Amino acid sequence: MSELESGRRRGPVKAVPVPWSRRRLRAMDGAALLRGAVGTCLEQVRPNAEAMALGSDDPEHVHQLRIGLRRLRSAVRGLRPFAGGLAPGWDAAVRPVFEALGESRDRYVLATTILPRLSKAGVDVSDAGASRGTGPAALRRRVAGAQFQRALQGLSLFASAGGKEAGDEGEGLACLVSRVRRLARQVARGARRFDELPFEGRHDVRKRLKRLRYLAEFAAPAFDPARVRPWFERVARAQDALGRYIDLALAARRFAALAEADPEAGRAAAWLRAKARRRARSARKALERLGEVKAFW
Repeated sequence: MSELESGRRRGPVKAVPVPWSRRRLRAMDGAALLRGAVGTCLEQVRPNAEAMALGSDDPEHVHQLRIGLRRLRSAVRGLRPFAGGLAPGWDAAVRPVFEALGESRDRYVLATTILPRLSKAGVDVSDAGASRGTGPAALRRRVAGAQFQRALQGLSLFASAGGKEAGDEGEGLACLVSRVRRLARQVARGARRFDELPFEGRHDVRKRLKRLRYLAEFAAPAFDPARVRPWFERVARAQDALGRYIDLALAARRFAALAEADPEAGRAAAWLRAKARRRARSARKALERLGEVKAFW
């Protein structure tokens, strides 16, 4: 098998567990923790990006690369005081790929989940107008492009940099926990007001919940596993419930934009809005149940 064929067939790589122990995490300064977090994220990002650049059209490569980039951006945002060593412009190079991956994932969910449900309900409608320049070939070019690849190389160099740090022992964990607490408060406020929030506000709750989960994963080894596990179980359920709601709501908006020219698209939008309302109630309840479990930090 050639190197190209091997790269294409490489299976999707999910997030790897953080590589530090309780003792090591509590001793890290901020720069060391950020380097470790970036390195851990790249262990998910690089193999999925390589497979896509070599021609893979596996939607799971798309999904796992997007998760890896979100974890990476969350780590840098959560530990921003220690990010001075990162090359300027890395996020500007990564963001277009991240957004294109999101559009690709939305189209996949539409084709494999939303449209079959509509068809089963008797609503005969086609794909709601995929954006130009976001197909598999265009996405592959973005991932293989020099700008994105240079950014990954710079991030790899940052993650592997060594040397004695000038920071204080434990300052990385302190910063991380502070950010986790802030995000947890924001998610809790969103849960209390969920029924009143517009779609954009609910979508923001989902994004914060994802960042909260990823940052909490970096901090978790420093705490009691018996308290960590129940919290993450509730987070996963809330994230799944919010995801199902957001998928329906986004699809409803997508079809509503076509309703004037296509009455069947209007029927699809109305059906999806009704389903989304029910899923919104489930999402709110899942967020409330998350608030009932004791935070591990």
